[in-house]
Amino acid sequence: MLESIKYKTEFVFKDIPKQWVSRFELYYPDLPQFPIIYIHIIENGVRIYGFPVFVSFELKEDNCCNAKVLFLSNIDLNINIDLKNKIETELKERFGIANKIGVADLSVICRGQEEYKIFFNDLWQYVSKLYGEFIPYGRYYEEIFSIIRFVSAWQPKTGRQSEMRMLYNFLSAFGESIPVENEWNFLGFYLIPNYSDIKNNNYSDFPKFKILFEAIQKIWITYFVCETDIEGTKIKSMKGAWPQAKDDFINKVTRPLFQKGKITIDEREAVEKLVDAFNRHSWRAAFFIWSIMSIFQKDYYQWDKNFFIKFYLSKNTGVGISEKVVACFLQQGFKNDEVIPIDIWVQSFYEAVLGIDSKEEFFNKFDKLGKLERIIWLSSQANKTNIKTFFDLLWCTRYGDTGNNELRGANPISCYECKLRKSCPGYQKISNYKVLVIDKEKLKIEGSSGGKIIKTKPIIKLAEKKDCIFICVTEESVPKKIFKKDGKKWKLVDEFSGYILKNQKLNSRKNVLIVSELISDLPSFFNVFY
Repeated sequence: MLESIKYKTEFVFKDIPKQWVSRFELYYPDLPQFPIIYIHIIENGVRIYGFPVFVSFELKEDNCCNAKVLFLSNIDLNINIDLKNKIETELKERFGIANKIGVADLSVICRGQEEYKIFFNDLWQYVSKLYGEFIPYGRYYEEIFSIIRFVSAWQPKTGRQSEMRMLYNFLSAFGESIPVENEWNFLGFYLIPNYSDIKNNNYSDFPKFKILFEAIQKIWITYFVCETDIEGTKIKSMKGAWPQAKDDFINKVTRPLFQKGKITIDEREAVEKLVDAFNRHSWRAAFFIWSIMSIFQKDYYQWDKNFFIKFYLSKNTGVGISEKVVACFLQQGFKNDEVIPIDIWVQSFYEAVLGIDSKEEFFNKFDKLGKLERIIWLSSQANKTNIKTFFDLLWCTRYGDTGNNELRGANPISCYECKLRKSCPGYQKISNYKVLVIDKEKLKIEGSSGGKIIKTKPIIKLAEKKDCIFICVTEESVPKKIFKKDGKKWKLVDEFSGYILKNQKLNSRKNVLIVSELISDLPSFFNVFY
């Protein structure tokens, strides 16, 4: 029997960087009654669950603070020091205290490669302004909770709002509602089976989830019939994708299964409710089913770096799998620090900043990929929001045209405006590339916003004859736009960087320069601009 939540325990976490104060997020604003820090463990046969409900901070003189966390649970932790210590460890994981990243980790991440180590040490100076001496890192989510969390994060319509709504929808639909007593009784808490429960097929306390699991077992056998062998593990997948729309899913999947007697009415309702929970998108439901049932193919705690890389890079894993979703929950739910999901921001970072051409090369050049991902992710988020500390860094990882179709990449203008240029591997890679410099009056540009290309054939022929990689368009000798060759076309990749430039004129009259010459011919950006 599941007990109500009624016991309070205070935990104190000392010497937290004061920059972390904003990182202690207990609720999502649009779901004010839904605690998002979730703990559910079984320790020595005792099931313990709950959530932190309140945090206060005591500032210290050494740029640190003590965080006092009030935790609510079903068990009185104050009378059992072992259980209390276990929950304290879990909370340290959720808040990123347990395995926080410091500057000493950079050498390990870079595997002693001096070029990357120097760059990341320079980047760290700016990261530390935002987060202090350490970056949070740990197991942010309970294992099964993390699977739901990151399935919800797959292509959400309205970003994080959609993600959190889907997470809540799932928990309220398939979790057991646990009463919260006393002054916090306005909060809603829903308990789902933990990883141990699912591995051991233990659903005695979870009747809603039990019906769902029985249904997805049958779905698994019926639809996940393809196999790819990775190091002796059979990775299952589907022959074809389900219809995305809910009505089509019912007509093509659940209704035929029910009519053929392969699932019961309760199981049919559970599967359709699963699609509803994930914002009526059947592909997310498929990703969830794969993620749960693949527990029995290979324990997620047994995924090492080599297996993950082969899985992620495999071209044969098929339909019904999202490698990115898997990488996210392995890293943040199963604390696998050799796993990294590749999204547009990570890819732009390793290509433009690190000068690495492929996922495989990126995976193999670094260790502790999960910790590296935290550095990249936090830097990318700072970039996306144009936070002042990062405003003059990593322009190459931002979109460069008004249609947000092209990332700038490393180029003569974006690198000119970046404070990390001196140690940046991406800049070193392009520094000797040739640039054709041409005034805007001498060429014709066609295309709508975000799809502009150069159409002036003599200019194109000249650039190609001189083996140029870039064309820099100037206005009264001020660099304004960068075009880069893409196949047979010269596409606009950067115009935003040019908006900042006003009086930074090129003195050289040469029409072909290498990137480093072009940059050195301009006045120091940071002396002029600031």
